[in-house]
Amino acid sequence: MSPRTSGVLACTAAACLLLTAAPATAAPAESAYAIAASGLVKIPRTPSVSGPGKESLASVALPTEGPSLVGAKALNAAVKPGHAESSVAGLALNLGLLPTGTALPGLSAEVIEAECGNGKGSVSIANLKVGGKTLKLDQVAPNTTIPVASLLELTVNKQTKNADGTLTVTAVSAKLLGKTQTLDIASATCAKAAGEKPEPPTKPGDKPQPGGKAPKPTPVPAHLDVTG
Repeated sequence: MSPRTSGVLACTAAACLLLTAAPATAAPAESAYAIAASGLVKIPRTPSVSGPGKESLASVALPTEGPSLVGAKALNAAVKPGHAESSVAGLALNLGLLPTGTALPGLSAEVIEAECGNGKGSVSIANLKVGGKTLKLDQVAPNTTIPVASLLELTVNKQTKNADGTLTVTAVSAKLLGKTQTLDIASATCAKAAGEKPEPPTKPGDKPQPGGKAPKPTPVPAHLDVTG
């Protein structure tokens, strides 16, 4: 075969690749995962779903070598168009296993859930305990910060607006040793339905909305009572 013929075939093959290449598609707006950690101990998003689907794990222990830092009876993540949710049941965190050089309290909960639908997020937390003491959590405003120990801070109902317009709601987000170790429990991300306008923020003292509906609360850092 002559060099010229080879060149023609090569160009033809390249053209074929361009013609048959699949068009790029946008990443799914909705996603969810049950648990993730970064820092001294790293845990990938587990289980993780991006786009329509469901993932579940039962009776998990992470990491698997040596004593377990994280234990749970069930981890769930589910996504459908416009909606995402995740949950952790029977959570137990043995934070004392972290190589911090100082004692940290354990954390447990019966159920921790995050749900995001049409650009709005909500969380549900049952019997959350830190160091054996129960935290009273009832209708917690978004981004409520709870300092529970000198080196441990929890953010409950953490809500973050992303650059692409989606909302991420994380039921419980823990920071240890500043930002040396982070742990997110039950996180869901969703987009607002097309054509809907964002609601303006409500300031403290605003009058009730038409129809007698109370104004939505403005997120503020808060300290929640701890009971034994």
